[in-house]
Amino acid sequence: MTIVTDMTRTIRLAAACTLFAALAACSAPKFKTDYAVNVTFTPAAAAKLKADGQPAQLEAYYYGAPIDAVKEKANEQGQVELGLDQVSIDPSTPTVTVKGDGFDLAHRDKVVDGKVTVELRVYSQAAAPNDLKCTTVTAALSDIQAKSPTISCDAA
Repeated sequence: MTIVTDMTRTIRLAAACTLFAALAACSAPKFKTDYAVNVTFTPAAAAKLKADGQPAQLEAYYYGAPIDAVKEKANEQGQVELGLDQVSIDPSTPTVTVKGDGFDLAHRDKVVDGKVTVELRVYSQAAAPNDLKCTTVTAALSDIQAKSPTISCDAA
């Protein structure tokens, strides 16, 4: 009888530990850094990129307002820099996926309320001056993840 009781307690303890571990993993959601951006090119912009023999570049710059403890370490614009992503894009691909690999999660706690802003720009990779004239998008990362923004490009 004692062996059965001890075995039952051991099984219950193991089940409880497994349940608590699963709940702990679920309670702390992972911060999401990936999102999609729609990029459109006029026929003139696509032709210019083709003539240059270079893809376009989508650049995502991440930043946020500093908490009081790190205000003196903010950049000249008063921002905490959180990283940069650069993705080569082909004009025939209308939706670009940004994984957020350049986003530095280690510094997110230095930003007021953890709110991250993203500035999105598209430009040509040609060695000459930028051959594209594109709109830019600046928005909260959460807004960009909720609704993919659109950047429109024309030849410069």
